[in-house]
Amino acid sequence: MPIFSVRSYRLGVAFLTAILWVLTDRSLQAQESHPATNADLERRVQELEETLQQLKAGRPAVTPAPKPDAPPSISHSMDAPAGLAPAPYAKENQESPEAGGDDPPRWAGWDNGFFIQSPDKRFVLRVTGQIQADYRTFLDDVDFTDTDQFFIRRARFGLEANMFTYYEFRFLPDFGQGQTVLQDAYMNVHYWDAFQVEVGKFKQPFSYEQLIQDRFVPTMERSMIDQLVPARDVGVMLHGQHLFGDRLDWGIAVSNGEINGNGDTNDNKDLVGRLALWPFAGSERFPALRGLEIGVSGSTGIEEEPVSPQTLKTPAGVPWFQFNPGVRADGSRKRWSPELSYFFRSFGFAAQYLRQEQDLRPAFFGPGSQYRLEIPFEGFYAMATCLLTGEERTTYSAAVVPLRDFEPLHPFTNPGAWELVARVSRLDLGEQVFERLPTGRTTFVRLADPNRFASSATEVTLGFNWYLNAWVRTQFNYEHAWFDDPVRLGPGPGGLLKHQDTLMTRFQVIF
Repeated sequence: MPIFSVRSYRLGVAFLTAILWVLTDRSLQAQESHPATNADLERRVQELEETLQQLKAGRPAVTPAPKPDAPPSISHSMDAPAGLAPAPYAKENQESPEAGGDDPPRWAGWDNGFFIQSPDKRFVLRVTGQIQADYRTFLDDVDFTDTDQFFIRRARFGLEANMFTYYEFRFLPDFGQGQTVLQDAYMNVHYWDAFQVEVGKFKQPFSYEQLIQDRFVPTMERSMIDQLVPARDVGVMLHGQHLFGDRLDWGIAVSNGEINGNGDTNDNKDLVGRLALWPFAGSERFPALRGLEIGVSGSTGIEEEPVSPQTLKTPAGVPWFQFNPGVRADGSRKRWSPELSYFFRSFGFAAQYLRQEQDLRPAFFGPGSQYRLEIPFEGFYAMATCLLTGEERTTYSAAVVPLRDFEPLHPFTNPGAWELVARVSRLDLGEQVFERLPTGRTTFVRLADPNRFASSATEVTLGFNWYLNAWVRTQFNYEHAWFDDPVRLGPGPGGLLKHQDTLMTRFQVIF
């Protein structure tokens, strides 16, 4: 038996005719102030004809949803000091962006990621993931230290949660490079943006570059100075964001003092702090300066453990300096680092300087243990990016969402997003690392071997990023590194190199 009989069809036609008469009568009454055009009348007639056709076919009328002009932006957060960003429906006054305010909330689904939530939206669980598949080739044939290879740089599967609305949790292990490493495991108490408390293993409030999530860094690897700055460590942090009209972020942490670690080897702890200021945020007078940020960070602590890192490398992984076995950190370590970033439309820029002073001994016992030297480490980076396909950046801590996702059948009209990247960075150790320290009339010790390593290195990286969509990115980097003194990378006289060139590619998927 058909759903709509002839009688119901006639009643429907009569009902729609009555509605049309009422709407037409009201339109005529308001004609003087809002005269209808021929296009309006044609559109109304067409809508009525479509509705009648749907009634004849025995299905209800459906109004198609309008297509958005551009893909929705991806939600993001910095690892720290801002903590975990609220999940999509964590706050009680939030509504699903895909459902109207009168529709019931969804308990599970996809909204820039997979999520599960309670009916009252006070508990939200989000699943995240990241895979980076890399290939690197080292272009100097006499380099036998570095091996061309394919490898999985990062493979992460994480959980983020909001509990009782204000308690934010993150758990992020990494299975890349054949190892299982706990990256993040923390809880953040977030009643107010201006004052939050974070406990567990998290990124320390220090380096602007390190605080960019790994999935969003414009270059494949961070700069030369990144291997010295505090990264993920266990401790407690007080921090705040969006103060004074989104003009100030702050953070201060007490942690074990490891660059990347899960424990400690001594009773001493490090104090780490950072301030970041956007002086022209929201400015109507200087709109071109709204994206200007300046900041400063510092840390201090006492270290009593083997020196870390023992080997210094270029971003591509070429080792150019190594401390001798047995060298230990024994005394104070102080760091300070000013930073600057700027974004305007498709252009982005970031720069940072690092100064570190650390007390080291050639050995903890035996010959050389009586010497303690304060070694200066000094370095910087400067990076610029430019989106070629019309997208705009306001931060490096968010995914680039193409204006037109890549479509292989229409590559010229739907190319994805293209980005050029350029960076220079340098790291310089004091000449004290090669100083001869006598332990007798004919014997001496050093912190490092000057016949194999250099005390300074510089690198330039040129890159191209292709964002197929908000979730998929390919990267191509060329790195040229040069050393102030020859570095032993292969056997024989030809194995002492003053420069090295590296090509790197990456395919990345995130959710």
